[in-house]
Amino acid sequence: MKRLELRESQVALLFLVPAVVALLLFMYYPIVQTLIFSLFDLDHTTDWLNAPFAGLQNYVQVFRSEQFRSSLGFTLGFTVVSVLLQFWIGLALALATFWVIPRLRGALRAIIILPWAIPGIIHASMWKWIFNTDVGIVGDLLVKLGLVAEPPLFLANPTLAMASVVIAYVWKASAITAIFLMGGLALVPDELHDAAKVDGARAWRRFWTITLPLVMPTILVTLLFRTMDALRIFDIVYGLTGGGPGTTTETLSSFAYKFYFSYAQFGKGSAYAMVTFVLVVSVSIFYIKRVQGRFRFRGGEEL
Repeated sequence: MKRLELRESQVALLFLVPAVVALLLFMYYPIVQTLIFSLFDLDHTTDWLNAPFAGLQNYVQVFRSEQFRSSLGFTLGFTVVSVLLQFWIGLALALATFWVIPRLRGALRAIIILPWAIPGIIHASMWKWIFNTDVGIVGDLLVKLGLVAEPPLFLANPTLAMASVVIAYVWKASAITAIFLMGGLALVPDELHDAAKVDGARAWRRFWTITLPLVMPTILVTLLFRTMDALRIFDIVYGLTGGGPGTTTETLSSFAYKFYFSYAQFGKGSAYAMVTFVLVVSVSIFYIKRVQGRFRFRGGEEL
């Protein structure tokens, strides 16, 4: 038995090796490289071995920058608003797939998944056309309904631009949230609802006392992943507003991108990227610490 167990562990290790190598090459190596770049004065060069050592100077410049405070504020505000909206919309969509008649469930789930299947840059371009002042469908609809005299400048007005980014992001993110929550709702035993119906419990009561507690672990994991994704948001901003008007809709990720590829200031861009990385990791650790008591393995051991 010991020999068999040893061979099984070795086989398991062999299966893990490709995944570990992939993680080292495509995840941890870029993180280490970005950290190294952030400690050097890299202006139009990535040759950090021959570049002046800057220490924490890049980070000091980042934290003192008005651009950083503006992008951080928008990133945090965007994260809170978008995660709340996508959660409730996603939950409603997920519940709808269980409330409709069985014949319509497959079609409804396919419709929900469609936004998630659209590539990010195409998704941004699509919403850029929708919010276009001259030919966009939203502005034209508002005019025809008599709500406005002329189509609003959705992407030129700072407030409307921020709202446009949130709407475009939530439209796709709600689909992903619904997919997560559908999996949790599918695990709720029908017998519990049937018993509650016999006892006279109404739909809202059954949802609050049966469905919600059983789906709570799925909800917490969903919120964690969606919060992390919102903090790292880039593609919708890049494709829809480009960070404008001015720097109104700039996020930490979009500023890091500009320092890298527009300004070729790789040291400062790396500092922006590391700040974003630390922010996402910190929020994730805080979140996990707060909710870890709600998760248990099959043996009853807490996470």
